[in-house]
Amino acid sequence: MSSNPVLEVKNLAIVLRSQEKDYPAVEEINFSIEAGEIYGLVGESGCGKSLCALTIAGLLQSPMHITNGEILLQGQDINKLPSRDLRRLRGDRMAMIFQEPMTSLNPLMTIGDQIGEMFVLHKGMSKRQARLKAIEALEQVQVPGAAKRIKDYPHQLSGGMRQRVMIAIALACDPVLLIADEPTTALDVTIQAEIVELILELCKARGTAVLMISHDLGLVAKMCNRVAVMYAGNIVEERPANEIFTDPRHPYSQGLVASLPRLGQRLQEGRRRLTEIKGVVPGLKERDIACGFASRCQRASDECRTVMPPVTALDEDGTIRCYHHD
Repeated sequence: MSSNPVLEVKNLAIVLRSQEKDYPAVEEINFSIEAGEIYGLVGESGCGKSLCALTIAGLLQSPMHITNGEILLQGQDINKLPSRDLRRLRGDRMAMIFQEPMTSLNPLMTIGDQIGEMFVLHKGMSKRQARLKAIEALEQVQVPGAAKRIKDYPHQLSGGMRQRVMIAIALACDPVLLIADEPTTALDVTIQAEIVELILELCKARGTAVLMISHDLGLVAKMCNRVAVMYAGNIVEERPANEIFTDPRHPYSQGLVASLPRLGQRLQEGRRRLTEIKGVVPGLKERDIACGFASRCQRASDECRTVMPPVTALDEDGTIRCYHHD
């Protein structure tokens, strides 16, 4: 691991603040991402993935509040930045791709103006220079007829084309960190593959560090170097991607991998049923100091139900939170 990662998240804790009390949403999150690395954050809906992404991007809103931790971008704690400096940083050194481009793009501006705005705001270019750079950016994300398409509005583009525009906007100023929050969820399968290859190709060429947020394990297995599995606001296992998918150690990780459909998988007793993890992720008001997965885990002991397992090193590049991972 590099001693100078692009992103370091240290002991991050986020709560939902109410009149009654603070409810923990994310607890003791720690990870880092190197230049050129694609780091996956996976788990069920409600586990805290997108909350982490919004916090790193400086977009966390009330009633959610950070109670502890540091978010270091190239060594700078962005939590301590004034709002003006944070806005300048987003789109320049750090960028984000959301899962639904239609809600992220301005319907009243042409895509050329929206891409060009990044060059005007962050690079001080004239509108004419920004227009030329916008065409170049569209060409880089493989939009045909870029010189003509910059005059189009978002509603005139297909879902795949809109996502390409979002990638062009995100990478316009060569950020050191790209946060991709479910970037292919709203797209059909064939377009998903194209978008994934595009992100991989562009980020590899630029040495961009990528935080990939997804519940699509197939996508994560294809794209990521390392993977952190989140459950109920905690990272329960973090290891190289190939190890997570071939030899998962945490019971929750094992359940996720076992639930993946596989080509050639035989049907038993004529039923088309996939492996499932019984139960649901506990809500914020249902979480306590114990292991959040204990109520769904067949290995759970009394210790699991009363005390949160500590983070344990598995090998040179892996950690786990489980008393019974062996």
